[in-house]
Amino acid sequence: MLKLFRNYNAEIQLVLITTLLSNVGIFMVIPFLAIYLNELNTVSTVDVGIIVGIAFWCQKAGSLLGGLLSDFVHVKKTMLLGLAIRIPGYILVGYVTNFYLLIVACSLIGLGSSIYLPAAKSFLIDKCNSDNKVEVLSARMIFSNIGVAIGPVIGLIVFEVSPIWLFSSVGVIFSFLLLLNLKLKYKPNSCTTNLLRFSDFNQLLKNKLMISISVFMFIFMVLYMQIEITIPMFSKELFGQNIVSLIFILNALIVVFFQMPISRWTCKENNNFSLMIGFIAFSISFLLLSTLETSYLALFLSVIIFSFAEIIFQIRLDYEATNVKDGMIATTFGIMSLAGAFGGLFGSYIGTYLYSNEEQDISVWAILTIMSLILSLLSLLRPKTNNEVHYA
Repeated sequence: MLKLFRNYNAEIQLVLITTLLSNVGIFMVIPFLAIYLNELNTVSTVDVGIIVGIAFWCQKAGSLLGGLLSDFVHVKKTMLLGLAIRIPGYILVGYVTNFYLLIVACSLIGLGSSIYLPAAKSFLIDKCNSDNKVEVLSARMIFSNIGVAIGPVIGLIVFEVSPIWLFSSVGVIFSFLLLLNLKLKYKPNSCTTNLLRFSDFNQLLKNKLMISISVFMFIFMVLYMQIEITIPMFSKELFGQNIVSLIFILNALIVVFFQMPISRWTCKENNNFSLMIGFIAFSISFLLLSTLETSYLALFLSVIIFSFAEIIFQIRLDYEATNVKDGMIATTFGIMSLAGAFGGLFGSYIGTYLYSNEEQDISVWAILTIMSLILSLLSLLRPKTNNEVHYA
């Protein structure tokens, strides 16, 4: 990985470093935000749910805005905007206690994240060769998950010292990243920014490959949300609270160590076959959970197989998104992320609903296993599009 990193140009290296450090900052806060807000005397538990929910929606839904700004205005300026608006957001959280100001602060944090993501992906694709798109996209995910694994550890140490220090230090991190990214060099192609019209966006929405990617991103996020909500709830009930952090760390480490080889295989295989394997991996993971009693080995094996499925879907859909329409890659990523936002909301609802209303004759995991197997068969019926995907 380090050898590949050294071979990238300075702009790609800087974006990868930014991805790592920004995720360190983000995940220094995420595990402790709800805890901190719940301890404030000025907001109720319901208020905390509203604040976190609005922040989550801004984090996902704002990706379309980030994509449009990148393609219609300027990629680098959009990236800088995504970094900049998070700075007052993190600082405000540590110093204000008013419900509405907290909503504004957390919304800025979420919106900044969603604006930056499609712009950064588009920038990476623009700066790399067509032959190494998969490697660069995979490297971004690896650096992202390294940040996910490191952030909570640092966050716990700082949070125990002072919550204000925690939020302020993350604000400092993003201030540093903003200054660092001012050095990025980017010249928009003449065939993109100046010639884009609403008709281009309308055409993109009707593109068969774009529709297919959006549908599968929605489905993927429905299943993926189980590792963020339902699986931790289930594991905590069986093994205690400490197991939850281990699940997230294991998930991040699997992505870090196996992202590159799985990505290379996934993007060389027929797209329907690789997605079918992803659904089968989900079904095996859920099947292991359905038979789980008190076995740590079965739980960790389930998380590992789940992580493999996560890698397959994320890199395959990201890679296909780069081949939908030249000059609108960031918008494509934005639409895909918006579809994922709806999938995440639906997945969190359906997972918790099935878990809390579980019938004795069939578990939530058995339902998800059957659902994943059916989807694996349906994925083979995915129609071919006019936009051919060029394999790396």
